[in-house]
Amino acid sequence: MALYQGIEHVAVFSTDTARLRDWYAAMLDMKPVLDNGAGNYFMLMADGSLIELSPTTQGARSARPHMKDSGLRHIALSVDGNDFGAAVHRLVEAGVEAVGDSPRQFPDGMATFHFRDPDGNILHLISRPRRLSLGVAPQLSGAPVNTLVQGIEHTCIMARNPEALRQWYIDALGFQLIVRDDGHGTAFVLGADGRSIIEFIQAEADAGIDPYKAAGIRHIAIRVSAAEAATAAARLKPMGVEILEDYVARPDGVHLFFFRDPEGNVLHLVGRTDPLLT
Repeated sequence: MALYQGIEHVAVFSTDTARLRDWYAAMLDMKPVLDNGAGNYFMLMADGSLIELSPTTQGARSARPHMKDSGLRHIALSVDGNDFGAAVHRLVEAGVEAVGDSPRQFPDGMATFHFRDPDGNILHLISRPRRLSLGVAPQLSGAPVNTLVQGIEHTCIMARNPEALRQWYIDALGFQLIVRDDGHGTAFVLGADGRSIIEFIQAEADAGIDPYKAAGIRHIAIRVSAAEAATAAARLKPMGVEILEDYVARPDGVHLFFFRDPEGNVLHLVGRTDPLLT
């Protein structure tokens, strides 16, 4: 088994996670499955994808980031082609703010709709005639069914140097290149689980580095086994990563290590003795 297995969840920090929880459930077919009683929620999607909503009192550097500002910039949500129109209609009727030239239909059959959530984070629906990944979704007993929005297709990083950053994810975290589509840095990499996809695009503006817990799409959690979590963290340290929270094995069996990638995006390793969900 690979040391770095893939993405467990993507975290969104907010000053009002309860509002975001209810909106994600109503508009994006997510189901709140874990609640720590202090405003932290895990939102489960039909294909097993997870988004963590985490409370923060820190303000974001930019409350309304531009679509191609550098950083962890958007989450793409997968929709079946037959359901794309209905999913877009639901959001438009709810008054979401569309971003850019959206919705768009492409010659190859792909369709996209970029929009903002109530906090101003950029999300988008995406329908493809051919999947980027053939990974099998986990069979989770509590996953929502009969939904328009199925799960996270990919998470996007707008990079100052997309080729170099992409290569770091390949060399350091075991991702593999699956698509390079325009010759200008845009590419998709796939995690060892066969499902986790990160997109890299050339940033058009340098937004700087946000505080560790600023509001917004804030980190990607990389799954490791609990038995190998210490080894996984130790392997990254000689690479010069900026450590935000050093490796810890908590009494509840959760192993954590928070750090930044070479461009300052927040990542963390997470290993669990007991599965988060079954």
